[in-house]
Amino acid sequence: MSSWSSKKDCRSFFKSLCVEEFARGLVQNQQQLDIQLHDFLNHQSGVWGAYRALPREAEVEVFHKVNHLHWVFPRMKDNRLEFCEVSSFVVGPYGVREPSADSQPVNLDKVQGLLVPGLAFNKNGNRLGKGMGFYDKSLENFTGLKVGVCFDFQLVEQPLPMEPHDIRVDWIITESGSFDCRRYSDSEGQE
Repeated sequence: MSSWSSKKDCRSFFKSLCVEEFARGLVQNQQQLDIQLHDFLNHQSGVWGAYRALPREAEVEVFHKVNHLHWVFPRMKDNRLEFCEVSSFVVGPYGVREPSADSQPVNLDKVQGLLVPGLAFNKNGNRLGKGMGFYDKSLENFTGLKVGVCFDFQLVEQPLPMEPHDIRVDWIITESGSFDCRRYSDSEGQE
């Protein structure tokens, strides 16, 4: 049973927790996360999607060091995310660095995996986003690997409030390691 009365309360809790934790400084945690992420990505192939972190999100800038993968990044289009090969980055809606207008879109069926940010995750692969639903809407038919990236304090044991449209991730990577969420039953960690 969740300790939150609603998804809104859960989101508010994790937003406050992120403010506190990031204010303390997570440099060492980010360095460990980079190591774990680099190790995971070294075992992957093909086209992968990454994101450019907002303040109080785990960074995935280690993608610069994983040269055997071809990288695409999301940009907003019609209230959804469109993944593109990048010619350059611009600041888009919500202050997110995204591919410029001349960057070429890539069909998601050509993408093997995506790195996905979130406020909180549990080992069942449930993800709590920031509330706009951009990843959920954009990934509803995505069949590649969805990899949640966060810090240990964002990975919880208790259930997260979920709705039918919420997309689960297949893996979670934190500074402590990587977790194959597909190993956990559908009933674990859910309401």
